[in-house]
Amino acid sequence: QIEEFANFDFNIWRKRYIQWISHLKSRILDVFRNIDRDQDGRISQKEFIDYVLASFPTNSLEMNAVANIFDVNSDGFIDYYEFVSALHPSRDPYRKMLDADQITEEVSRQVSQCNCPKRFQVEQISANRYRFGDSQQLRMVRMLRSTLMVRVGGGWTALDEFLVKNDPCRKGRTNLKIKEKYLSPTGSTSKGLTVSRSNSSLSLYSSASAPTSPMTRKAS
Repeated sequence: QIEEFANFDFNIWRKRYIQWISHLKSRILDVFRNIDRDQDGRISQKEFIDYVLASFPTNSLEMNAVANIFDVNSDGFIDYYEFVSALHPSRDPYRKMLDADQITEEVSRQVSQCNCPKRFQVEQISANRYRFGDSQQLRMVRMLRSTLMVRVGGGWTALDEFLVKNDPCRKGRTNLKIKEKYLSPTGSTSKGLTVSRSNSSLSLYSSASAPTSPMTRKAS
């Protein structure tokens, strides 16, 4: 291994790894998800090294070097943006994702905020169809001006509003808190308060516990 490592070239390793991912007919996002078991948007160097060693032809010396390259800010963790940037250095990792990826990531982000002992279940049936909770009903989802919408009855509702009504741990919120979030304090007219549309911003993993970009995240 030492002799092999003396001639180690990360660019060659990177190209081999991308070819391996392509051979599996997977996406970089799929590989990252497989490593990120708790879905918090980042993986430790050890998790990354162990996963790759168990699935890809390389060795521990190479992987220690590779993990350090992936971990741009040297905090011991690799987030999704660092992961993409290392594998595609010429590609802007902050580019807008396709709607299909945006939908998948926003569903994962919002569902991960469930605090129930048994997490609220969401099953993806196809690119734009999901099954929520114990219901067998399939619901269509789509992006509308950066907000993920769910088909309900004859109309559409924002995913966060849908989860407030259907996820058991969110149902426990008081009516006051719900009103504070979804009713405009200045929308009072002769007909009463006006409901304001939720405007959830889209990101890969933007919950309070998840990391931001590698340039701005504080070391853990």
